[in-house]
Amino acid sequence: YVNKIKEMDLQEPEFVYSNDMQFVRAMHKCINYVNFTIPKNLRVPYEMIIGQAALESAWGKSRFGTEANNLFGIRTWNEKMPHLLLIGVDKWPGWGVRVFASKCDSVKEYIRLLNEHPAYEDFRKLRIKTNDPIKLIKTLDKFSTTTDYHKRVIRVINEIRKLEE
Repeated sequence: YVNKIKEMDLQEPEFVYSNDMQFVRAMHKCINYVNFTIPKNLRVPYEMIIGQAALESAWGKSRFGTEANNLFGIRTWNEKMPHLLLIGVDKWPGWGVRVFASKCDSVKEYIRLLNEHPAYEDFRKLRIKTNDPIKLIKTLDKFSTTTDYHKRVIRVINEIRKLEE
């Protein structure tokens, strides 16, 4: 059976939603798809990914989520990379919000950043000991300039838990 999965061409799932619960379900499908391609020890807890995506993209409804398929506000400092600028900004300010081919591609990049970027070293160290999204989210203090960022994500994780009951 496992060999059959490897032989199959995995198709990226459609990311379709019109409400918060459908957004959560679409995220689950996308994360399952992405997790097929990465070793278990490099995976990120579902609730953490979905919580941040929901917060950063207003449950997939933000301009960056809809126009750029960017669910996490991931930036680029390379003007040649496809990007969007903030509304009202006409001239390259030194960064833009990356445009992805699909929402699942933004999930892949988010996971890659957490696994490789020096800013998330504390996350990687703690993940060896626990998979608790509430504890792990507290290590992402460099993901946002907002000082209570982890509290906001935890609030969204708790909303998601209520939705899934």
